Amino acid sequence: MKIQTTRFGEVEIQESEILTLPNGMLGFTSDRHFAILEDESGSPFQWMQSLDNPELAFVTIDPDFAILDYQIEVSSEHLKKLDTENLEDVSVRAIVTMTRDLKDVTINLQGPLLFNFDKKLGMQMVIANGHYNTRHLLFGDKLEVPVAQTEQKKPARKKRVVAA
Repeated sequence: MKIQTTRFGEVEIQESEILTLPNGMLGFTSDRHFAILEDESGSPFQWMQSLDNPELAFVTIDPDFAILDYQIEVSSEHLKKLDTENLEDVSVRAIVTMTRDLKDVTINLQGPLLFNFDKKLGMQMVIANGHYNTRHLLFGDKLEVPVAQTEQKKPARKKRVVAA
């Protein structure tokens, strides 16, 4: 199917690529259908384009690019909403807030997006434990754009998604 967007013009989306967020996202509850669009080749950023609103698109990134020990507790209720029983089926993305100055670009670690890409389901959760905030600096003191995951060897880290 073809969709019209304000950022990308007309885009071809396969029905099998449509992600459904049954409850939408905070502040965007009526937008429930999205497609993930790649940014530039090799870039760690992806666009989450609403199929319900051609003007709505979010920049997302794997939170590991900002914080290596990012860990969230996923409950059995979260897994049920994602139609899985396995934590390994859950992928995490964070919404990026872009700014004119790279040093001010932030990501929302308090409201991560959880996806089960196999089932094409997603949800936004809120982490209210005070460990994370909505404006975590993406680059910190470094102003280097992160290297794509395929080109980067990551240090060992804790398991990101754990049972609650």
